[in-house]
Amino acid sequence: MIGKVQQFEALSAAIQMASESHRVTGQNLANVNTPGYKSLQVNFEQLLERLDGKKPEDSRYSVTQSAGLPTRSDGNNVDMDRELAALKKNAMAYQTLTQLLGAKMGILKQAIRS
Repeated sequence: MIGKVQQFEALSAAIQMASESHRVTGQNLANVNTPGYKSLQVNFEQLLERLDGKKPEDSRYSVTQSAGLPTRSDGNNVDMDRELAALKKNAMAYQTLTQLLGAKMGILKQAIRS
């Protein structure tokens, strides 16, 4: 069973990851018409390694080019529909994670008051 401190650390890392993913997706959308721009994504595996204790806490997530996407004639491979779907999915994940963290904090506050 995961300890209380580890739960907070895991939620915090997941929230940071969602925030970084939102920033990267926004960057992709901002460059949808930039010739030669390649779509980027946050490396989710690094979050899992961090939560598993294989990466130091202060390591940054890497942002890599999205592989396997079709490229337009101008060299750009940003698909606006794909990016908007990713943005919406990420926003829902972020909202869920922050609500879960808030609920955990509420339980902790109640325990302290008792």
